[in-house]
Amino acid sequence: MLQKLRRPASTFTITQLCREFSTTPRALRYYEEQGLLSPARDGQARVYSYRDRARLVLILRGKRVGLSLAEIRDIFDLYDRDDGLVAQNTHALRKYRERIAAFEAQRQEIDQAIAELHTASARLEEQLAAQAGKAAFG
Repeated sequence: MLQKLRRPASTFTITQLCREFSTTPRALRYYEEQGLLSPARDGQARVYSYRDRARLVLILRGKRVGLSLAEIRDIFDLYDRDDGLVAQNTHALRKYRERIAAFEAQRQEIDQAIAELHTASARLEEQLAAQAGKAAFG
């Protein structure tokens, strides 16, 4: 028996995208207000294309790594240039390297804070042990 190959849907509803990406309709509408998504309309319903879905993937990935929506929009705005995506990729690479540097600096600060907390915890444990020893002999 031949199995029919299903062609994936060419459009998506807001509900489908929300379920797939664990996001809310409010978030998708906000991305639309910000000019990041541009769904078509079927009456009152929003109809999202493959392009919208791909952009949503990039929006969520960008947010996850700390890019602002303005930074994501700037990257998207460079897509339509007639330069083989050189400007877009160059800009994205610069933003990614900035985020890497910021995260590495945060990691250093976190590592220092953890070391300080370990030192302070050890000091407090020693003090509590000494106080418990005094109470036992007192």
